[in-house]
Amino acid sequence: MTDTMVIKRRDRRSVHAQAHLEKLPKVPESLVGRVLCAHPEIVTAVACLLLAVLFLLPREILTVATAIGVVSFAFGWARLIRLPAPTATAALVGGVGILVVLAARTFGDFSIVTEIVGLGIVAAFGVEMWRYPRHDLLLSVSGNVAGLLVVSTSGAWIVLEKDAMWFFLLVPAALTLLGGCAGMGISANWSVKARAGTTLAFSMLFGAIAGILIMVWYSVMRENLMIFTGEHLSALPAAIASGVVLGLVIGLMFASLTVMFSADMAPATISAVFSQALIPVLAAGIPVYVLARLLVGEGSVLP
Repeated sequence: MTDTMVIKRRDRRSVHAQAHLEKLPKVPESLVGRVLCAHPEIVTAVACLLLAVLFLLPREILTVATAIGVVSFAFGWARLIRLPAPTATAALVGGVGILVVLAARTFGDFSIVTEIVGLGIVAAFGVEMWRYPRHDLLLSVSGNVAGLLVVSTSGAWIVLEKDAMWFFLLVPAALTLLGGCAGMGISANWSVKARAGTTLAFSMLFGAIAGILIMVWYSVMRENLMIFTGEHLSALPAAIASGVVLGLVIGLMFASLTVMFSADMAPATISAVFSQALIPVLAAGIPVYVLARLLVGEGSVLP
């Protein structure tokens, strides 16, 4: 009797171990796929370099690049967070993202994005009504809404086209994002907390350098640099402070992604890697847009 109970316990342990192994992410077979799944910051760094290059190209190219980024993110979002209906999620998130890009380009105003996001949330519940069977309902709804919020930030990048001094912020933003990528790459084999702290520190360091770059550019564009701190601080400390704050916000995004998408939640497909890699690039549009409003003001109107 005792031997039978021991055998049954061993069987249960083996079954549980097998079930746990099945839940672990399956990495791609190719070497490139494995490297990208382990280091999604590589894709982020390439996207940041392209973002800096866009400053040298016609402003309309930024709209095309943002639309490509939105579609790439939407295609892999469901696979990244393991949503039950990847096709419906990709269609919903991608469709709303393209509408955000078109609306921001047409009206030149970021406030129009709020109406589109509201309609997108209604559509997210509508998608669940048509889905059957509706397993993992809460996960599906929350994941779709989170994806909508990420693609909604793409509208902030489009609005930067409306003013030359706004458009220049693509360069310091790309530099700050590269700081986060450098922090993730250097701390690749460290603990999760150490990786998050290193990423945050590098983002703030590169943000300070970006602040100096902002000061140099705005000093060239204007006779006197007027930043949100007014005349209480000189130009250099104010510019560095604005860059550090930008680095802090972007660094927090990188740190949270490091904590969230580790261990069992690590990306397992190339599309999931692109989705994770583009989150900080798309979401960085909001702090950059806020910084542009603080530095320049209203700006002009899109042609």
